[in-house]
Amino acid sequence: MRRWLVVWGVCVSTAACGTGSSGDGVASGGAVGTGGDATTSGGAAAGGATSSGGASESGGATSSGGASESGGASSGGAVGSTGGDSGTTTGGAASGGEPGSGTGGESDTGGTTGVGGTGGGLTSSCTGNPFPTADPTKAGPFQVTADKKVGPLAGVLPDPIYGDEQQRFNVYRPSNLKTSGHCHPILIWANGYRDNPEQNPPKCVVDSGSNQWCGQYGPIVNHLASHGFVVVAPLSTATGSEPYPTTVGLDWILEQAEDESSPYYHALDTTKIGQLGHSYGGMSTCKTAADPRFSALGTICGTSALEGVHTPMLFFCGGKDDTVKCSGVHDVFKTVTDQPAFFLNELNADHGSWVYQGANGVSLSSAAAWFRVHLMNDTANRNFFYGNNCKFCTDNRVQAEQNDLMKNP
Repeated sequence: MRRWLVVWGVCVSTAACGTGSSGDGVASGGAVGTGGDATTSGGAAAGGATSSGGASESGGATSSGGASESGGASSGGAVGSTGGDSGTTTGGAASGGEPGSGTGGESDTGGTTGVGGTGGGLTSSCTGNPFPTADPTKAGPFQVTADKKVGPLAGVLPDPIYGDEQQRFNVYRPSNLKTSGHCHPILIWANGYRDNPEQNPPKCVVDSGSNQWCGQYGPIVNHLASHGFVVVAPLSTATGSEPYPTTVGLDWILEQAEDESSPYYHALDTTKIGQLGHSYGGMSTCKTAADPRFSALGTICGTSALEGVHTPMLFFCGGKDDTVKCSGVHDVFKTVTDQPAFFLNELNADHGSWVYQGANGVSLSSAAAWFRVHLMNDTANRNFFYGNNCKFCTDNRVQAEQNDLMKNP
């Protein structure tokens, strides 16, 4: 059995790191993004979502490593209770108007609402209005709240950062979740190895002096939440190891959607669920792709052999990534033939620099557009990916490739 080890960005392997062709997956790297303990990002002005954070955004993150694991289907986890609607908010309204209004017009290209929608056999008890379209290259119309350290304990022990201290979850969501008038899709986020969605002192910090880069995904989780997604992010730093904390988080948030005491009660579209992960988290996303509850998937700089994919899938890599090679990500992309699949190589990005480009950068804008299309039915954004002249197909920042199911608008 082949394994890969990434130690501070150095790949040690019996084969080339990042081939993505083995069932053992691709070893993942470390943190990207901004860190800090701020609980929210307000809606940013056009040009980039604001991130929660105290750490500066300069520089690219170094990846931390650890052996990747082969994995099978994940098992469900225990259901816990939230810590309540405890997040605080900062910042003003995002560009694009009040929550529920979009920058791209008022057409009713919204998500599934009402009772009885399908998503792996799930139904939704939420009723609400469709989402209008919005520009994925700008912060979305929702102010963002972070509910920190909520939900059940999850993740393998010992944890690579926290040792025997098992961790819970952060949830990044619209601040007005219960009053927005919408049913908000769920996005499960999967960290890279030895990483967190934001800094969690004293063990998860950004410190160039000690060469530690834990907790820098603020830009992407806040950008997605500003567009109306409820982003469930494990604090486990080994998301690609069984028992998968992402599956535990999904089980829990679905329970919360039906719990009258929960801040998420009847505010979520439980028929529209996606998962997105970076590096080791991208491998985790691939390992759990067969979960019938998912409606769309995405990976960033990390893959594993796929089985049972039944949803549209976005593959992103960095052309200058020496940790997870684009060739390996492309190899896995090519195996998806019976579902829409899209490959994006951001030519000047490496394993971590993709997150620093702001809301109009390729990674953040493509993630927001992808999940708006497939979880919110935002048909106005299909032209980013679908059709012979799609926006990313003609974007000189990237090498893009569609599978055959994406070539028609």
